[in-house]
Amino acid sequence: FNNVSFGYVADAPVLQDLSFIAAAGKMTAIVGASGAGKSTLVALLQRFHDVEAGSIEVDCQDILEVTKQSLRRSIAYVSQQPYLFEGTIRDNIRYGRLSASDAEIELAAQQAEADGFIRQQPLGYDTPVGEGGVTLSGGQRQRLSIARAIVRQAPILLLDEATSALDNEAEARVQQALTKVMQGRTTIVIAHRLSTIAALDRLVVLDGGRIVEQGTHDELVALDGLYARLWKRQSGGFLFNEESVLEETRPAE
Repeated sequence: FNNVSFGYVADAPVLQDLSFIAAAGKMTAIVGASGAGKSTLVALLQRFHDVEAGSIEVDCQDILEVTKQSLRRSIAYVSQQPYLFEGTIRDNIRYGRLSASDAEIELAAQQAEADGFIRQQPLGYDTPVGEGGVTLSGGQRQRLSIARAIVRQAPILLLDEATSALDNEAEARVQQALTKVMQGRTTIVIAHRLSTIAALDRLVVLDGGRIVEQGTHDELVALDGLYARLWKRQSGGFLFNEESVLEETRPAE
Protein backbone atom coordinates (compact mmCIF):
# COMPACT_ATOMS: atom_id res chain seq x y z
CA PHE A 1 0.00 0.00 0.00
CA ASN A 2 1.60 3.24 -1.20
CA ASN A 3 0.04 6.48 0.13
CA VAL A 4 -3.47 5.08 -0.40
CA SER A 5 -6.48 7.35 0.12
CA PHE A 6 -10.15 6.52 -0.46
CA GLY A 7 -13.64 7.72 0.44
CA TYR A 8 -17.11 6.51 -0.49
CA VAL A 9 -18.37 10.09 -0.85
CA ALA A 10 -16.61 13.35 -1.69
CA ASP A 11 -14.78 15.13 1.13
CA ALA A 12 -15.31 12.20 3.53
CA PRO A 13 -12.13 10.11 3.39
CA VAL A 14 -12.26 6.65 4.96
CA LEU A 15 -8.56 5.94 4.40
CA GLN A 16 -5.94 8.66 4.30
CA ASP A 17 -2.37 8.30 3.01
CA LEU A 18 -1.93 4.66 4.08
CA SER A 19 1.47 3.08 3.47
CA PHE A 20 2.55 -0.36 4.66
CA ILE A 21 3.98 -3.61 3.34
CA ALA A 22 2.43 -7.03 3.87
CA ALA A 23 5.55 -9.11 3.28
CA ALA A 24 5.32 -12.16 1.03
CA GLY A 25 4.70 -15.33 3.00
CA LYS A 26 4.20 -13.40 6.24
CA MET A 27 1.13 -12.68 8.37
CA THR A 28 0.00 -9.08 8.83
CA ALA A 29 -2.86 -8.00 11.10
CA ILE A 30 -4.94 -4.84 10.67
CA VAL A 31 -6.03 -3.54 14.07
CA GLY A 32 -8.45 -0.73 14.90
CA ALA A 33 -11.82 0.24 16.29
CA SER A 34 -15.05 -0.09 14.32
CA GLY A 35 -15.05 2.44 11.50
CA ALA A 36 -11.26 2.70 11.37
CA GLY A 37 -11.22 1.52 7.74
CA LYS A 38 -10.27 -2.14 8.10
CA SER A 39 -13.00 -3.57 5.85
CA THR A 40 -12.47 -0.82 3.27
CA LEU A 41 -8.82 -1.77 3.03
CA VAL A 42 -9.77 -5.38 2.22
CA ALA A 43 -12.33 -4.21 -0.37
CA LEU A 44 -9.70 -2.07 -2.11
CA LEU A 45 -7.25 -4.96 -2.29
CA GLN A 46 -9.89 -7.06 -4.08
CA ARG A 47 -10.84 -4.09 -6.32
CA PHE A 48 -14.45 -3.89 -5.23
CA HIS A 49 -13.50 -0.21 -5.22
CA ASP A 50 -10.45 1.51 -6.69
CA VAL A 51 -8.15 3.85 -4.80
CA GLU A 52 -8.58 7.61 -5.24
CA ALA A 53 -4.92 8.37 -4.60
CA GLY A 54 -1.79 6.28 -4.22
CA SER A 55 -1.47 2.67 -5.34
CA ILE A 56 -1.70 -0.92 -4.19
CA GLU A 57 0.92 -3.29 -5.57
CA VAL A 58 1.12 -7.06 -5.56
CA ASP A 59 4.57 -8.41 -6.46
CA CYS A 60 5.60 -4.89 -7.53
CA GLN A 61 2.69 -4.58 -9.99
CA ASP A 62 -0.08 -2.01 -9.58
CA ILE A 63 -3.36 -3.91 -9.21
CA LEU A 64 -5.06 -1.38 -11.52
CA GLU A 65 -2.88 -2.75 -14.33
CA VAL A 66 -4.32 -6.27 -14.10
CA THR A 67 -7.86 -7.49 -14.63
CA LYS A 68 -10.11 -7.94 -11.62
CA GLN A 69 -10.56 -11.59 -12.56
CA SER A 70 -6.81 -12.20 -12.61
CA LEU A 71 -6.31 -10.37 -9.32
CA ARG A 72 -9.08 -12.24 -7.52
CA ARG A 73 -7.76 -15.61 -8.69
CA SER A 74 -4.68 -14.92 -6.57
CA ILE A 75 -6.73 -14.14 -3.44
CA ALA A 76 -8.65 -16.40 -1.06
CA TYR A 77 -11.04 -14.60 1.30
CA VAL A 78 -12.45 -16.07 4.50
CA SER A 79 -15.28 -13.91 5.81
CA GLN A 80 -16.49 -13.54 9.37
CA GLN A 81 -19.91 -14.65 8.11
CA PRO A 82 -19.19 -17.09 5.26
CA TYR A 83 -21.95 -17.73 2.74
CA LEU A 84 -22.81 -21.21 1.52
CA PHE A 85 -25.07 -21.68 -1.47
CA GLU A 86 -27.76 -24.32 -1.83
CA GLY A 87 -25.98 -27.47 -2.93
CA THR A 88 -23.83 -30.19 -1.44
CA ILE A 89 -20.88 -29.84 0.90
CA ARG A 90 -18.64 -30.99 -1.95
CA ASP A 91 -20.04 -28.33 -4.30
CA ASN A 92 -19.50 -25.58 -1.75
CA ILE A 93 -15.86 -26.48 -1.20
CA ARG A 94 -15.24 -26.93 -4.93
CA TYR A 95 -16.49 -23.39 -5.54
CA GLY A 96 -13.04 -22.24 -4.41
CA ARG A 97 -11.55 -23.86 -7.53
CA LEU A 98 -13.93 -25.50 -9.97
CA SER A 99 -11.23 -27.80 -11.35
CA ALA A 100 -10.47 -29.31 -7.92
CA SER A 101 -10.66 -33.09 -7.77
CA ASP A 102 -12.60 -35.00 -5.13
CA ALA A 103 -9.30 -35.97 -3.51
CA GLU A 104 -8.22 -32.31 -3.31
CA ILE A 105 -11.58 -31.35 -1.81
CA GLU A 106 -11.30 -34.01 0.87
CA LEU A 107 -7.69 -33.06 1.66
CA ALA A 108 -8.72 -29.41 2.03
CA ALA A 109 -11.53 -30.45 4.36
CA GLN A 110 -9.10 -32.45 6.48
CA GLN A 111 -6.75 -29.47 6.74
CA ALA A 112 -9.71 -27.26 7.68
CA GLU A 113 -10.73 -29.60 10.53
CA ALA A 114 -13.98 -30.27 8.65
CA ASP A 115 -13.62 -33.86 7.43
CA GLY A 116 -14.80 -35.35 10.72
CA PHE A 117 -18.19 -33.66 10.87
CA ILE A 118 -18.67 -34.00 7.11
CA ARG A 119 -18.41 -37.79 7.31
CA GLN A 120 -21.01 -37.76 10.09
CA GLN A 121 -23.56 -36.16 7.75
CA PRO A 122 -26.22 -38.43 6.18
CA LEU A 123 -24.59 -38.39 2.73
CA GLY A 124 -21.10 -37.31 3.70
CA TYR A 125 -19.63 -34.88 1.17
CA ASP A 126 -22.77 -35.18 -0.95
CA THR A 127 -25.06 -33.92 1.81
CA PRO A 128 -27.12 -30.83 0.80
CA VAL A 129 -26.52 -27.86 3.11
CA GLY A 130 -29.59 -25.77 2.25
CA GLU A 131 -29.61 -22.10 1.27
CA GLY A 132 -26.96 -20.28 3.29
CA GLY A 133 -25.88 -23.54 4.94
CA VAL A 134 -28.88 -23.57 7.28
CA THR A 135 -28.40 -27.24 8.14
CA LEU A 136 -24.94 -26.57 9.61
CA SER A 137 -23.70 -24.79 12.72
CA GLY A 138 -21.73 -21.54 12.58
CA GLY A 139 -18.47 -23.32 13.26
CA GLN A 140 -19.16 -25.91 10.57
CA ARG A 141 -19.93 -23.19 8.01
CA GLN A 142 -16.69 -21.39 8.86
CA ARG A 143 -14.65 -24.57 8.48
CA LEU A 144 -16.20 -25.20 5.06
CA SER A 145 -15.29 -21.64 4.11
CA ILE A 146 -11.72 -22.31 5.21
CA ALA A 147 -11.66 -25.54 3.18
CA ARG A 148 -12.85 -23.52 0.18
CA ALA A 149 -9.96 -21.10 0.72
CA ILE A 150 -7.46 -23.96 0.98
CA VAL A 151 -8.63 -25.66 -2.20
CA ARG A 152 -8.35 -22.34 -4.04
CA GLN A 153 -4.53 -22.58 -3.71
CA ALA A 154 -4.20 -18.78 -3.81
CA PRO A 155 -0.95 -17.13 -2.66
CA ILE A 156 -2.78 -14.33 -0.81
CA LEU A 157 -5.20 -14.92 2.05
CA LEU A 158 -7.57 -12.25 3.38
CA LEU A 159 -9.05 -13.26 6.68
CA ASP A 160 -11.77 -11.76 8.83
CA GLU A 161 -10.94 -13.82 11.88
CA ALA A 162 -13.72 -12.98 14.32
CA THR A 163 -15.13 -16.05 16.04
CA SER A 164 -17.24 -14.36 18.70
CA ALA A 165 -20.41 -16.23 17.70
CA LEU A 166 -18.85 -19.67 18.29
CA ASP A 167 -18.71 -21.80 21.41
CA ASN A 168 -15.29 -22.60 22.86
CA GLU A 169 -14.93 -25.99 21.18
CA ALA A 170 -15.96 -24.71 17.73
CA GLU A 171 -13.72 -21.67 18.10
CA ALA A 172 -10.71 -23.82 18.97
CA ARG A 173 -11.27 -25.96 15.87
CA VAL A 174 -11.67 -22.92 13.62
CA GLN A 175 -8.52 -21.29 15.00
CA GLN A 176 -6.58 -24.51 14.48
CA ALA A 177 -7.78 -24.65 10.88
CA LEU A 178 -6.91 -20.99 10.28
CA THR A 179 -3.39 -21.52 11.59
CA LYS A 180 -2.89 -24.26 9.00
CA VAL A 181 -4.25 -22.26 6.07
CA MET A 182 -2.09 -19.20 6.90
CA GLN A 183 1.20 -21.07 6.76
CA GLY A 184 3.30 -20.05 3.76
CA ARG A 185 0.72 -17.60 2.42
CA THR A 186 0.81 -13.82 2.35
CA THR A 187 -1.91 -13.24 4.91
CA ILE A 188 -3.79 -10.09 5.91
CA VAL A 189 -5.96 -10.52 9.00
CA ILE A 190 -8.73 -8.13 10.03
CA ALA A 191 -8.24 -8.36 13.78
CA HIS A 192 -11.15 -8.57 16.19
CA ARG A 193 -9.52 -10.63 18.89
CA LEU A 194 -6.07 -9.42 19.91
CA SER A 195 -5.11 -12.68 21.59
CA THR A 196 -5.27 -14.47 18.23
CA ILE A 197 -3.05 -12.00 16.34
CA ALA A 198 -0.37 -11.22 18.93
CA ALA A 199 1.98 -13.81 17.42
CA LEU A 200 1.64 -12.58 13.82
CA ASP A 201 4.62 -11.10 12.00
CA ARG A 202 3.41 -7.50 11.83
CA LEU A 203 0.55 -5.46 13.24
CA VAL A 204 -0.76 -2.31 11.52
CA VAL A 205 -2.91 -0.10 13.77
CA LEU A 206 -5.54 2.18 12.21
CA ASP A 207 -7.31 5.13 13.79
CA GLY A 208 -9.58 7.45 11.86
CA GLY A 209 -8.48 6.03 8.52
CA ARG A 210 -4.78 6.59 9.19
CA ILE A 211 -1.98 4.30 10.29
CA VAL A 212 -0.88 5.36 13.76
CA GLU A 213 1.39 2.46 14.70
CA GLN A 214 3.18 -0.47 13.07
CA GLY A 215 5.33 -3.24 14.50
CA THR A 216 5.28 -6.55 16.31
CA HIS A 217 3.09 -7.16 19.34
CA ASP A 218 6.02 -6.70 21.73
CA GLU A 219 7.15 -3.51 20.00
CA LEU A 220 3.68 -1.97 20.14
CA VAL A 221 3.09 -2.90 23.76
CA ALA A 222 6.43 -1.29 24.64
CA LEU A 223 5.42 1.81 22.66
CA ASP A 224 2.48 2.23 25.08
CA GLY A 225 0.23 3.83 22.47
CA LEU A 226 -3.17 2.91 21.06
CA TYR A 227 -2.43 -0.79 20.60
CA ALA A 228 -1.09 -1.11 24.14
CA ARG A 229 -4.25 0.48 25.50
CA LEU A 230 -6.48 -1.80 23.43
CA TRP A 231 -4.46 -4.78 24.64
CA LYS A 232 -4.88 -3.77 28.28
CA ARG A 233 -8.59 -3.05 27.88
CA GLN A 234 -9.64 -6.14 25.96
CA SER A 235 -12.23 -8.32 27.65
CA GLY A 236 -11.87 -12.04 27.09
CA GLY A 237 -9.51 -11.23 24.24
CA PHE A 238 -12.04 -9.08 22.35
CA LEU A 239 -11.85 -5.36 21.71
CA PHE A 240 -14.44 -3.48 23.76
CA ASN A 241 -15.27 0.08 24.72
CA GLU A 242 -13.14 1.10 21.75
CA GLU A 243 -14.13 4.73 21.53
CA SER A 244 -13.18 5.47 25.14
CA VAL A 245 -9.76 3.96 24.56
CA LEU A 246 -9.30 6.01 21.40
CA GLU A 247 -10.28 9.22 23.15
CA GLU A 248 -7.78 8.53 25.91
CA THR A 249 -5.06 7.87 23.34
CA ARG A 250 -5.59 10.82 21.00
CA PRO A 251 -3.70 13.99 21.91
CA ALA A 252 -5.78 16.97 23.02
CA GLU A 253 -6.42 19.53 20.30
